[in-house]
Amino acid sequence: MDNWKEHYQMEAIKNEFEQSGIIRLNNFFPPNIIFPVQERIYESFEKRGIRKNGKWQYNDNNFLDLPESEEKLIRRELKKRKELRSFDNDNLLNLVSMISDNRITSTEGEQKGPWQILITLPNTTKWVVPYLMWHLDFPRLPNNQLPGVQMFTFLDSVKPQGGGTLVVSGSHQLLNNQRFISSKEVKKTLKREEKYFTRLFSSQVENREKLLLENGKASDVNLRIIELTGEPGDLYLADLRLLHTVAPNASNIPRLMLTNRFFCEDSMNLWRQNISAKC
Repeated sequence: MDNWKEHYQMEAIKNEFEQSGIIRLNNFFPPNIIFPVQERIYESFEKRGIRKNGKWQYNDNNFLDLPESEEKLIRRELKKRKELRSFDNDNLLNLVSMISDNRITSTEGEQKGPWQILITLPNTTKWVVPYLMWHLDFPRLPNNQLPGVQMFTFLDSVKPQGGGTLVVSGSHQLLNNQRFISSKEVKKTLKREEKYFTRLFSSQVENREKLLLENGKASDVNLRIIELTGEPGDLYLADLRLLHTVAPNASNIPRLMLTNRFFCEDSMNLWRQNISAKC
């Protein structure tokens, strides 16, 4: 979408990102960027019998599995495709720069990670909010520092209960004004001190699918689980401090998403200094 600034109110986007830690923009990437990558991934699955004649070969209770090595091979095949370069465009960079207060200004070098294909094959008939695997990709940094921004887009439709990543909106505002805190420590502290997370991380809570509908609060911060669902070309941008987890896929099609991370250089320097100090 070349003129996306004309279609979205920039201040509203920035305020939403600051408050919830995540924003969604529909139809951000046009078909001419999405479709070439989509076709390549369809071809990869067709070679393995998961897709035939333009249709996924899944039916109820019929889980066509792939060895983990095959999934890795698909990701490796797609990671090298030149079509992925089209996602490194000025529209995305301008948006990421804006919501990060211009602390992310490049898609080159250490300010951007590699493109990653996210695949979750249908694997269950009963969908629940997981109590395990909630985590952070980076430790909490001192002084409320933003590590960076993660983007997600869709290469096929991802419906509710279809394997889309789950994030706790608002969780980026918690435990920010202390020392470096690892993902494990963040989770342990929140589970001990905040009732919302005690329930979220507990295997004893029944009807866990209802957690998706609940609004919570911790330290006066509003919290809510958001399931990343959407259509090809829709975009999510998420604060890297958000707690998140993989989710089961109770649909009849694989979850196919594309992700990347954009890093604030000053935060990454601080993180590296902390690692060096421990060595």
